[in-house]
Amino acid sequence: MLKHALLALLAEKPRHGYELKAAFERMMGGTWQVNIGQIYSTLARLERDGLVTCHEVPQELLPNRKVCSLTEQGQAALARWLAEPARPSARLRVDFYLKLLLARRSGAADAQTLIWQQRQTLLQAMADLTPLLTDPDEERRLLAEGLQLHLEADLKWLERCEEELLRE
Repeated sequence: MLKHALLALLAEKPRHGYELKAAFERMMGGTWQVNIGQIYSTLARLERDGLVTCHEVPQELLPNRKVCSLTEQGQAALARWLAEPARPSARLRVDFYLKLLLARRSGAADAQTLIWQQRQTLLQAMADLTPLLTDPDEERRLLAEGLQLHLEADLKWLERCEEELLRE
Protein backbone atom coordinates (compact mmCIF):
# COMPACT_ATOMS: atom_id res chain seq x y z
CA MET A 1 0.00 0.00 0.00
CA LEU A 2 2.88 2.39 0.80
CA LYS A 3 4.26 1.75 -2.67
CA HIS A 4 1.11 3.07 -4.28
CA ALA A 5 0.82 5.97 -1.86
CA LEU A 6 4.32 7.08 -2.86
CA LEU A 7 3.43 6.75 -6.53
CA ALA A 8 0.36 8.94 -6.01
CA LEU A 9 2.33 11.56 -4.09
CA LEU A 10 4.94 11.60 -6.85
CA ALA A 11 2.12 12.04 -9.39
CA GLU A 12 1.49 15.42 -7.75
CA LYS A 13 5.12 16.52 -8.12
CA PRO A 14 8.70 15.23 -7.84
CA ARG A 15 9.85 14.86 -4.23
CA HIS A 16 12.67 13.54 -2.08
CA GLY A 17 12.25 10.99 0.71
CA TYR A 18 11.66 13.33 3.61
CA GLU A 19 9.13 15.31 1.57
CA LEU A 20 7.29 12.07 0.80
CA LYS A 21 7.30 11.08 4.47
CA ALA A 22 5.94 14.48 5.54
CA ALA A 23 3.31 14.56 2.76
CA PHE A 24 2.14 11.03 3.56
CA GLU A 25 1.86 11.65 7.31
CA ARG A 26 0.14 15.01 6.76
CA MET A 27 -2.31 13.37 4.35
CA MET A 28 -3.06 10.66 6.93
CA GLY A 29 -3.63 13.28 9.63
CA GLY A 30 -0.91 11.83 11.85
CA THR A 31 -2.77 8.51 12.15
CA TRP A 32 -0.08 6.56 10.26
CA GLN A 33 3.58 7.21 10.97
CA VAL A 34 6.01 5.83 8.43
CA ASN A 35 9.69 5.07 8.96
CA ILE A 36 12.01 7.02 6.66
CA GLY A 37 13.88 3.77 5.99
CA GLN A 38 10.64 2.31 4.60
CA ILE A 39 10.31 5.29 2.30
CA TYR A 40 13.84 4.94 0.94
CA SER A 41 13.70 1.16 0.53
CA THR A 42 10.34 1.46 -1.26
CA LEU A 43 11.72 4.20 -3.51
CA ALA A 44 14.70 1.99 -4.37
CA ARG A 45 12.35 -0.85 -5.40
CA LEU A 46 10.17 1.54 -7.40
CA GLU A 47 13.25 2.86 -9.19
CA ARG A 48 14.53 -0.67 -9.83
CA ASP A 49 11.14 -1.60 -11.31
CA GLY A 50 11.10 1.46 -13.56
CA LEU A 51 8.11 3.09 -11.84
CA VAL A 52 10.08 6.14 -10.71
CA THR A 53 13.25 7.82 -11.83
CA CYS A 54 15.54 9.56 -9.36
CA HIS A 55 18.32 12.10 -9.72
CA GLU A 56 20.57 13.93 -7.29
CA VAL A 57 20.08 17.61 -6.63
CA PRO A 58 23.17 19.35 -5.18
CA GLN A 59 22.83 21.36 -1.98
CA GLU A 60 25.36 23.81 -0.62
CA LEU A 61 25.69 22.89 3.04
CA LEU A 62 23.98 19.51 3.08
CA PRO A 63 24.52 16.24 1.22
CA ASN A 64 22.94 16.00 -2.23
CA ARG A 65 19.23 15.23 -2.28
CA LYS A 66 17.78 12.37 -4.29
CA VAL A 67 14.59 13.65 -5.93
CA CYS A 68 12.24 11.13 -7.55
CA SER A 69 9.67 11.53 -10.30
CA LEU A 70 6.94 9.24 -11.55
CA THR A 71 7.55 7.51 -14.90
CA GLU A 72 4.88 6.64 -17.46
CA GLN A 73 5.14 3.05 -16.25
CA GLY A 74 4.60 4.31 -12.69
CA GLN A 75 1.56 6.31 -13.77
CA ALA A 76 0.10 3.20 -15.40
CA ALA A 77 0.77 1.08 -12.29
CA LEU A 78 -0.89 3.72 -10.10
CA ALA A 79 -3.92 3.91 -12.42
CA ARG A 80 -4.29 0.09 -12.35
CA TRP A 81 -4.09 0.00 -8.56
CA LEU A 82 -6.61 2.83 -8.15
CA ALA A 83 -9.03 1.06 -10.50
CA GLU A 84 -8.99 -2.16 -8.42
CA PRO A 85 -11.54 -2.47 -5.60
CA ALA A 86 -9.91 -2.50 -2.17
CA ARG A 87 -10.07 -5.72 -0.22
CA PRO A 88 -12.32 -5.63 2.83
CA SER A 89 -10.34 -5.09 6.01
CA ALA A 90 -12.23 -7.82 7.86
CA ARG A 91 -9.89 -10.70 8.55
CA LEU A 92 -9.60 -13.50 11.02
CA ARG A 93 -6.18 -12.41 12.23
CA VAL A 94 -7.18 -10.01 14.97
CA ASP A 95 -4.48 -9.81 17.64
CA PHE A 96 -6.80 -9.04 20.51
CA TYR A 97 -9.18 -11.91 19.76
CA LEU A 98 -6.26 -14.34 19.60
CA LYS A 99 -4.96 -13.03 22.94
CA LEU A 100 -8.42 -13.39 24.47
CA LEU A 101 -8.83 -16.96 23.27
CA LEU A 102 -5.36 -17.96 24.38
CA ALA A 103 -5.76 -16.27 27.77
CA ARG A 104 -8.95 -18.23 28.38
CA ARG A 105 -7.44 -21.53 27.25
CA SER A 106 -4.12 -21.16 29.03
CA GLY A 107 -5.32 -19.40 32.17
CA ALA A 108 -2.25 -17.15 31.85
CA ALA A 109 -4.30 -13.94 31.99
CA ASP A 110 -7.73 -12.83 33.12
CA ALA A 111 -10.06 -12.39 30.13
CA GLN A 112 -12.11 -9.68 31.87
CA THR A 113 -8.94 -7.67 32.50
CA LEU A 114 -7.88 -8.06 28.87
CA ILE A 115 -11.27 -6.81 27.67
CA TRP A 116 -11.16 -3.86 30.09
CA GLN A 117 -7.64 -2.90 28.96
CA GLN A 118 -8.60 -3.19 25.30
CA ARG A 119 -11.68 -1.03 25.88
CA GLN A 120 -9.50 1.65 27.52
CA THR A 121 -7.10 1.52 24.57
CA LEU A 122 -9.94 1.96 22.08
CA LEU A 123 -11.46 4.83 24.07
CA GLN A 124 -8.07 6.55 24.17
CA ALA A 125 -7.70 6.08 20.42
CA MET A 126 -11.13 7.70 19.96
CA ALA A 127 -10.09 10.61 22.18
CA ASP A 128 -6.91 11.01 20.14
CA LEU A 129 -9.04 11.34 17.00
CA THR A 130 -11.13 14.21 18.37
CA PRO A 131 -9.00 17.04 16.90
CA LEU A 132 -9.10 15.42 13.45
CA LEU A 133 -12.90 15.21 13.50
CA THR A 134 -13.06 19.00 13.20
CA ASP A 135 -10.04 19.37 10.89
CA PRO A 136 -10.76 21.89 8.13
CA ASP A 137 -9.12 19.51 5.65
CA GLU A 138 -11.98 17.43 4.25
CA GLU A 139 -9.79 14.37 3.48
CA ARG A 140 -8.32 14.18 6.99
CA ARG A 141 -11.77 14.70 8.52
CA LEU A 142 -13.22 11.84 6.45
CA LEU A 143 -10.29 9.63 7.43
CA ALA A 144 -10.91 10.41 11.10
CA GLU A 145 -14.63 9.68 10.75
CA GLY A 146 -13.84 6.32 9.16
CA LEU A 147 -11.40 5.46 11.93
CA GLN A 148 -13.94 6.50 14.54
CA LEU A 149 -16.58 4.20 13.03
CA HIS A 150 -14.11 1.29 13.10
CA LEU A 151 -13.28 2.01 16.73
CA GLU A 152 -16.98 2.18 17.63
CA ALA A 153 -17.51 -1.19 15.95
CA ASP A 154 -14.55 -2.62 17.90
CA LEU A 155 -16.07 -1.34 21.16
CA LYS A 156 -19.39 -2.95 20.31
CA TRP A 157 -17.58 -6.19 19.48
CA LEU A 158 -15.83 -6.08 22.88
CA GLU A 159 -19.26 -5.90 24.52
CA ARG A 160 -20.26 -9.04 22.61
CA CYS A 161 -17.04 -10.77 23.68
CA GLU A 162 -17.83 -9.91 27.25
CA GLU A 163 -21.40 -11.18 26.96
CA GLU A 164 -20.56 -14.43 25.18
CA LEU A 165 -17.14 -15.44 26.45
CA LEU A 166 -17.33 -14.34 30.03
CA ARG A 167 -20.73 -15.62 31.07
CA GLU A 168 -20.14 -18.70 33.09
